[in-house]
Amino acid sequence: MSQILRHVIDSIAPASRAHGDAAAAAVAPAGAPVLERLARALGGAQHVPVPRGARRAIVVAIGDHGCGDPGLAMGADHPTAVAARAIADGTAALVHVARSSKTPILLVDAGAREPAHLPADAIRLGRGPTLDLAREPAMTVVDAVLGLEAGIALAVSLTEPGLDVVALGALGVGAEVASAALYAAATGRVPDGLGDAGATAAAARAATATRDPALDRLAAFGGPETCVLAGLVLGAASVNVPIILDGHATGAAALAAVALAPNAAGYLVAAHRGAFTQPAILAHLGLAPIFEIGLGHGDGTGAAMLLPLIDQVAAIAAR
Repeated sequence: MSQILRHVIDSIAPASRAHGDAAAAAVAPAGAPVLERLARALGGAQHVPVPRGARRAIVVAIGDHGCGDPGLAMGADHPTAVAARAIADGTAALVHVARSSKTPILLVDAGAREPAHLPADAIRLGRGPTLDLAREPAMTVVDAVLGLEAGIALAVSLTEPGLDVVALGALGVGAEVASAALYAAATGRVPDGLGDAGATAAAARAATATRDPALDRLAAFGGPETCVLAGLVLGAASVNVPIILDGHATGAAALAAVALAPNAAGYLVAAHRGAFTQPAILAHLGLAPIFEIGLGHGDGTGAAMLLPLIDQVAAIAAR
């Protein structure tokens, strides 16, 4: 483990239960339990009795997994590149939700298969897609550490001018298989109801790796976006910034971050229940979703839907 990673992990203090309770009490007169739960999560993470939410960003990490490689170069037609361009040109649902809440979106190339066909304004952190985790380790430990450090550096760049909350999203093929494998590696259990033979097989193999060090599990079964988002979680938590999770790819990153730094769990907010492996991941992390819906995209739209509620919490608590 690098000195940078160790320093950040050691600097993550537990979220404040007292501040969380005070924040929940501040919004209790509104008579909305969902706002109380959100206020408790935000206040505890920010270590304040009056949660803040005005300064925020949505980070969408792009990363393709070798287990989802179609076996041929798809160029501009690669689904990851298509989805990224839809965000950049404003046609994606995420953009409309983010625009209504006046929140900027940052696209981050953590490791796309077709980086030349990503939007020009994507932040280039990637070292390319991973190998096929079904046949070999997806990455080396060095690759995983470099991805984590890139995410930490991104967190620093976002939080230095001031940040109240960051919402996460992810794009990339093969992320569902990686999420199943990372969950199994963390818990020793294959999640129920996957309905995907490849994911089930990967999870069964990963379930034997629970005794491996957390970095080894991340390298063996994670993806480039997993590492960058996990580093972003660690960096944000180290400076008391809550992180809003969306779908299973962001959940997998949260699993990796909490395996490295258990205190990071107190800085996570689950926007919604999600689909595929996300319900099992949230249960393992002890997170109750704010929305009881199962959005499957995971590109950040679900996380962005929580931002107007954060505005309400901040306004009510400040009265």
